[in-house]
Amino acid sequence: MLDVRGFRGFRFSKERAGALDAVITPPYDVLSPRDRALLAERSPYSVVRLILPEAEGERTPYETAAHYLESWIGEGVLTQDAEDSMYLIEQSFRDASGKERVRRGFFAVARLPEAGENLVLGHERTFGGVLDDRLQLFEACAANVGPVFVLYDDPESDVVPFLRHMDECPPDMIVTTLDGTTQRVWRVAHDKRVSAFMRNKRLYIADGHHRFRTACTYRDRMRAKDNPTGPMPYDYVLLGFVSMSDPGLIIGPTHRLMAAPDGFDAAAFLETLEPWFEVKAADTTLAEDVADGPGCTIGVAMHGQGRSLLTLRDVDRAELLGNDRGPAWCGLDVAILHGGIVGNLMGLGEGTSFTYEKDAAAALAAVDRGDFGLGFLLKPTTAEQMRACAEAGEAMPHKSTYFFPKLPTGAVIYRLV
Repeated sequence: MLDVRGFRGFRFSKERAGALDAVITPPYDVLSPRDRALLAERSPYSVVRLILPEAEGERTPYETAAHYLESWIGEGVLTQDAEDSMYLIEQSFRDASGKERVRRGFFAVARLPEAGENLVLGHERTFGGVLDDRLQLFEACAANVGPVFVLYDDPESDVVPFLRHMDECPPDMIVTTLDGTTQRVWRVAHDKRVSAFMRNKRLYIADGHHRFRTACTYRDRMRAKDNPTGPMPYDYVLLGFVSMSDPGLIIGPTHRLMAAPDGFDAAAFLETLEPWFEVKAADTTLAEDVADGPGCTIGVAMHGQGRSLLTLRDVDRAELLGNDRGPAWCGLDVAILHGGIVGNLMGLGEGTSFTYEKDAAAALAAVDRGDFGLGFLLKPTTAEQMRACAEAGEAMPHKSTYFFPKLPTGAVIYRLV
């Protein structure tokens, strides 16, 4: 049974920290080294010093992060709320077409699942190096600085009245983060009705798989160390909740760029695809044709050898992808690309190196310049496909989803002690 509750969050004091636009940031894994340097320069209290710490003097990066966190609390830069609270968030942003969008959600903590519980499901693989880095940060700071972004199913809009608190009073914080998103945050009292609604729900991780798995590992280590007799703060993790029905929930595509195999010949490649795909020559409208195409439609650009639109025929996907995957995974366009086109028809292994690009025009330009031999344009994965793969326990290919905007880091902090 899912246990979601309020908590006494730590938040930045505008009076002590100054302008919070330079303090609150997107998550660590979407910040470039240049972004990190810019944010650190803009404010001595930027959370990049906690989530992407650097060694200072004799302190390791992790010791440096812990030093800043404790110093900021001691100086009153970060202050803890007096009561268990939930934190509403409204994000205003522009989608890829330039249209204004609004997404609403809330922050709360949830008890981490025990072994065998399928209460929080993910759809991505995690990687050991990242997990080790995040675990050392957890151990040094004992804090969730950024939330795990989760989706919940609310077909009857039961949580909407709770979210409407945002319409009743001014926000406690308004910031515009580096990604151009305006973030408005309200503190409200812990609402038992929200906890009751979530009790029989299942959550799906949209973003933050490494943070979630790290929280579970940290919990297990602390239990082994402390032998607690009751619930502890580290039994819970900070989550940002968004309904799957929210009109502002946007999933963008992530296109693929790769080196062409030695001796690559476009005509032979397209001939290989013909039994499986309807192949049409394409021009400058390739991105639009992919977006508007029926079923599984993929665009391919080949340096110096043209562009084509590939529409999957009415074929047995298991023949193309093999019998070792379930229908949820086989139903993904990105699986058709990775497992079918690149793996089966091109004969390249799972270790094929891709560069990922969210902007279709930028991907096509990179192929035109010759930076890459091949570029593949994809439609976005849907939330329903993500949920199906999560429930089937089948990890999607790397970077199958791109949720924009991410939830901000540092808007509210949950301490594990």
